[in-house]
Amino acid sequence: MWNFWRRRRRRKLIAAPLPESWRATMNAYVYGFDRFPESIRTAIEDRVKVLVAERTFEGCDGLEVTDQMRVAIASQAALMLLGTEGYYFDSVTSVLIFPDVIERYHDGVVTHAVGEAWDVGNVVLSWPEVAFLSDDPDGSNVVIHEFAHHLDGIDGEMGGSIHFPNREDAAEWERVASREFDRLVADVRRGRRTTLDPYGATNRAEFFAVASESFFECPEELREEHPELYVLLRRFYAVDPESW
Repeated sequence: MWNFWRRRRRRKLIAAPLPESWRATMNAYVYGFDRFPESIRTAIEDRVKVLVAERTFEGCDGLEVTDQMRVAIASQAALMLLGTEGYYFDSVTSVLIFPDVIERYHDGVVTHAVGEAWDVGNVVLSWPEVAFLSDDPDGSNVVIHEFAHHLDGIDGEMGGSIHFPNREDAAEWERVASREFDRLVADVRRGRRTTLDPYGATNRAEFFAVASESFFECPEELREEHPELYVLLRRFYAVDPESW
């Protein structure tokens, strides 16, 4: 019964007109949005309507959250949902937005981050880092990175072993991702230029998050340098960003 009412509510949200200010925000924060095929733009807009309505966006350290912030974040996350139906990051409990880099203190050591994904379901973002997404894509996207961690963790563990509908693709992912991760680690150690962010050499979870960033931000370059990886990410997300 709950699923029935949720689907009904979402249909109403999607049918409602999109505020013009929201479309302007999408144009500003999703690179190339105005040149996407109309079907892709409409699909993004529909998902943004639901994400803004259903997900909780909380300001931290005194930050006041605006509609621009909600839409900017939701429009990036929506890219990752274009190949799905009925899932709107339902397991994300809150999106926590900080006005600056995120400081953490542990055993007397201070660390800084621009984003985090927590096991309990929260996604944490530094707003200045999100604001940079209006620039030309360079393979770095904190929203996609952290929401990719969330997708990775749906099975209960953020370990880079993502879920595929069939065993064949799952086995192929393990083979290709393991090989490409080792390649990235070796390239980083040797100081070679890499298409993938060197941070992906940290572990397999970070590798998947970094690969997701490149998939949506620099699809042509990723396909040229890592064709098998690109094909598997295309199957996982059920979209082909290069065609946009």
